[in-house]
Amino acid sequence: MIGNPKGNVTLVEFFDYNCGYCKRALEDVSALIKNDPNLKVVLKELPILSPGSVEAARVAVAVRMQNPAKYWDFHRALLGGRGEANMARALAAAQAAGLDVERIKKDISNPEVDATLAESEQLAKALQIGGTPSYVLGDQLIPGALPHDRMAVAIAAVRKCGKLVC
Repeated sequence: MIGNPKGNVTLVEFFDYNCGYCKRALEDVSALIKNDPNLKVVLKELPILSPGSVEAARVAVAVRMQNPAKYWDFHRALLGGRGEANMARALAAAQAAGLDVERIKKDISNPEVDATLAESEQLAKALQIGGTPSYVLGDQLIPGALPHDRMAVAIAAVRKCGKLVC
């Protein structure tokens, strides 16, 4: 969870660390969080593109388990980086965020990591999400990235009338 934990609108993002569209959407999501003090963003790892995506997602869940306050810095470093996300890049991003890398190496085998990723996969299947990024805003699915301005308008509409368009 990023942004305001008591926000009056929740945006859920399903993403893959190797998704080019997710990488481009990172700055838009960052701007939404910065400009909307009543927005809560829930990030759901959905590693569907490669084995490296699964490795990176496992590290990400272990990062969150270790220190939720540093997750956003880790997420921005890994998703904002160039090249394929994999175990090595994810561990480097964790180290850069000031996390205990040796503990993360142990924690990636924790059953909670498997359960977290399985839950994201089950939610994605239930919502019929076929790719990343995908968003849930209010009770509406938004497949694919939306530019910051269009997402901000949709968030305002959900806040006003509970729908993407009032």
